[in-house]
Amino acid sequence: MANHTMKKPRGRAGWKDTETNLLWEEVRNAREMGLPLKSAFDNVAEKTGRKPNSIRNFYYAKVKEGGVDIPAINSAFTPFTDDEIDNLIETVLAAQAKGMSVRGITMQMGEGDKKAMLRYQNKYRSMVKNNPDAVRAVMQRMRADGKESFDPYSQQRPHKSGRKPNAQRRKDVDAALSELGASLKRIKGVDAGAFVQQLAALANMAVGEE
Repeated sequence: MANHTMKKPRGRAGWKDTETNLLWEEVRNAREMGLPLKSAFDNVAEKTGRKPNSIRNFYYAKVKEGGVDIPAINSAFTPFTDDEIDNLIETVLAAQAKGMSVRGITMQMGEGDKKAMLRYQNKYRSMVKNNPDAVRAVMQRMRADGKESFDPYSQQRPHKSGRKPNAQRRKDVDAALSELGASLKRIKGVDAGAFVQQLAALANMAVGEE
């Protein structure tokens, strides 16, 4: 008699080499930066679509098998103190308000050392993601002291030059509207090509305003 027993589906079974290598890399980075392993599992989940608990189980199963060669946490690693965290957040928020990127700021803080840069960068981003109350407390203190502070929870990105990002665009849009309006008044004699170019320029700038 034929056996009609079917195996139960196991979801996304079978890890690809690229996924496994990604997991080891994320675990190694987390350990070097002094971050919890959960941050590595969350990063892999975001990049692969697998569930964090499934990734965690796979990792510890491999550890139990003895098939994982991941360096232990560096004993020389020094955790951030509360004062260092506050100073890090304030330094990054102040520089972002002037148009600098997080990577550029933390690279300066690390004096060009990539590992030091990653330590600052990962800690800052971890605080923004996992501890918004602490970040907002620093923002409020900065503003109370009259210091300019970037809001990492706003949709507005800092402008590279440090200027208000929409100010110049609005002037350009107004100028284009004025020119288009003048052209419409002369519609009978307007050059079709010039009209289309003006309209296209206006549309492109409008998209940039979103």
